[in-house]
Amino acid sequence: MSNSNLQKPLNVVAVSGGLNNPSKTEALVQAILNELGDATPINVHFIKFSEIGHLLGGAIYRNQLPQRIQDDLAVVEAADVLIVGTPVYRASFTGLFKHFFDFVEQTALVDVPVLLAASGGSDRHALVLEHQLRPLFSFFQAQTLPIGVYATDRDFTPEYTIHSEQLRERITLAVARALPILEWAPAKGHRAEVIKIKSQQANQNLGINKQIEQEEVLPSAAVPNLDAAESRLQSKKHPKPALHNPANA
Repeated sequence: MSNSNLQKPLNVVAVSGGLNNPSKTEALVQAILNELGDATPINVHFIKFSEIGHLLGGAIYRNQLPQRIQDDLAVVEAADVLIVGTPVYRASFTGLFKHFFDFVEQTALVDVPVLLAASGGSDRHALVLEHQLRPLFSFFQAQTLPIGVYATDRDFTPEYTIHSEQLRERITLAVARALPILEWAPAKGHRAEVIKIKSQQANQNLGINKQIEQEEVLPSAAVPNLDAAESRLQSKKHPKPALHNPANA
């Protein structure tokens, strides 16, 4: 890997499902961004539900959403890396958080690294990362990163800043484990152009009960070529019959 590739900024899109301002979830996602930014060059687009939540309700087709939301969805689809965080309500992510991702084109996030985060009232909800968020992004065939970050109310000051050293250490560990994957990123900086047509089609036709059939399923990276890998695997499953040689009869 060249040094120039290492220094090329990652296009990081952060999504906070916290509806309040100030928000513990926003503070948590911002802390992860700060840690990642200290480790490697990044460009950041931060989508905050405290700002856009009221614009989401009622739409069942993507073209019914305000232009600001359509633009945010297109940015999510073009991201090199996603950092997503949600507060835990009734043992799951918020309804608006899910509604937002219902409008993401279903093949747009294939292979995209996603760092998962959540905040809840107590440790009882810590498995939301594994039982709710990871399956959601597995549906998109995204690459959920090995370590997520969960925070509880006691990790924050009354001003919603982080005061827990254990949480800060968890953030550092999550970013450290993510870096080798993020810095390799074969499509770094190229996804925006590759994904552009998908986003345009989604803006025109996609609804929460209607998906779009796309010819290309892997917009995220030119390397490795998964079509070639699939062909090799298929050839092993269905080998060509051996030619009959009368001499061996």
